[in-house]
Amino acid sequence: MSGHQKFSKLRDKVLARPGGAEALAEAKAAALEEIRLFELRHAEALSQAEVAGRLEVTQSAISKLERADDVRVSTLRDYLEAIGARLELVAVFDDEERRVPVHLGKEPVGAGNSAAEA
Repeated sequence: MSGHQKFSKLRDKVLARPGGAEALAEAKAAALEEIRLFELRHAEALSQAEVAGRLEVTQSAISKLERADDVRVSTLRDYLEAIGARLELVAVFDDEERRVPVHLGKEPVGAGNSAAEA
């Protein structure tokens, strides 16, 4: 025997344990929080060349972006829009467990200029 098991059998074993479903859901959520750019692109069945065409850059620029450790927010926003997503920034205050949406540059969609309306 090779020592390998089907994923479905492993999943069933985890689900059979008390609290297994919750543990599996938490693990899935944590994995999705740390997804890499190329994985998002793959999930949308897009090639680097297709994304490059949408952004009017080279395929090598997309490759470089997907491997980068640090990117500009505007670059990330453009990349995500090119694959059919939108960027949402949230400030998380761990000590108070607060989550506050952060808006940069453009006015948030649906927001009015309350000072001008007053």
